[in-house]
Amino acid sequence: MVSQLGRISIMSALLLALVALVIASSEQEKTELDPNATCNYTLVKKKTLGVDPSFWKKFFKHLIPFTSSRGKMQFILFKRDFADCGRELFVGDVENLRNSGFDARHQTRIVIHGWMSQSKGSHIRKVKNAYLSLTNPGPNGEPANYEDFNVIVCDWSKTSTNVNYYEVAKMVEDMGALLADLVRYLNQEAHMHFDDVYVIGHSLGAQIAGSAGKQIMPYRFNTIYALDPAGPQFREKSDEYRIDASDASYVESIQTSVSFGFEQPVGHATFYPNYGKNQKKCYVYGCSHKRSHDYFIESLTSPAGFWGPRCERHDDGTWVLLMSDGEFRMGGEPSIPKNGTFYVKTYSKPPYAMGHRWQTEPPPREDDVENSTEE
Repeated sequence: MVSQLGRISIMSALLLALVALVIASSEQEKTELDPNATCNYTLVKKKTLGVDPSFWKKFFKHLIPFTSSRGKMQFILFKRDFADCGRELFVGDVENLRNSGFDARHQTRIVIHGWMSQSKGSHIRKVKNAYLSLTNPGPNGEPANYEDFNVIVCDWSKTSTNVNYYEVAKMVEDMGALLADLVRYLNQEAHMHFDDVYVIGHSLGAQIAGSAGKQIMPYRFNTIYALDPAGPQFREKSDEYRIDASDASYVESIQTSVSFGFEQPVGHATFYPNYGKNQKKCYVYGCSHKRSHDYFIESLTSPAGFWGPRCERHDDGTWVLLMSDGEFRMGGEPSIPKNGTFYVKTYSKPPYAMGHRWQTEPPPREDDVENSTEE
């Protein structure tokens, strides 16, 4: 039988081995961007034995004493001509910008992931792909809706992979400053207009979007789409320290969970899909929080779209739908400014968008509601 001292020794040895592995991986990090590689920025996870080494390397590095990778954000540009192989932008490197393919004649869309996430993931990749799909001709040869976009994916995973959410939340303003630096740089060196910029952020990424919006004043982003903006550590803060309507010319929030997000409205327009609490057929904790991503991605490409009426949410938990005011679209490209709070009904599985049929669709089955995870 192994003594307690023996168990401690074994655990210590395993921890040391793990630390050594992470340090070794970190040393190799400088050579990860192989100039001979086909593509260094695909947004596709390279898995080994079912796990993504790049994510876990960053995750475990936060557990090593006296190491820090705080304050780092990468900016990866995608366009129609290189939709699957991004090019990194470096603030201050004019030659890099000149050779990047960034074109200020095209609209710019900036995408930011959330906590315990990274750019190499299906949701970020799908947002990027959805925007660039709008540059393709229609199925019957119709002209494309847009000539091109500058889609910039922000990767702050060297910070976001820290399991200590509260430490990560403290870094929001620093990350917002880095994004603000990029946007100012693109304005000064590439003559990009601030009004041509939308920022799409999920969870803490939405709070970073709001912080960047504050830090570029007196200029304004055209639109911020806040996808279930992070609530913990921000609900009780004043507007100065969390996303609010002053952070862009138009701020639209899509709120799909309670424990991870906000119950109260955020921005000019706040949409509450399925009353903003339990999303249909979400049986895993956190699923409703992620569902905001799915709705937004579909809003860019769905012919039907997400539509719903204004609503009032009372303190006792009851809702009043103001049907006489008409219907309003959630998400989409381009954004359509509106003010107020809105209800949207969705299907329980993709495609989620009901379009204008939401009033005639039957309510969800009772077992769908009862089995949804309370969030």
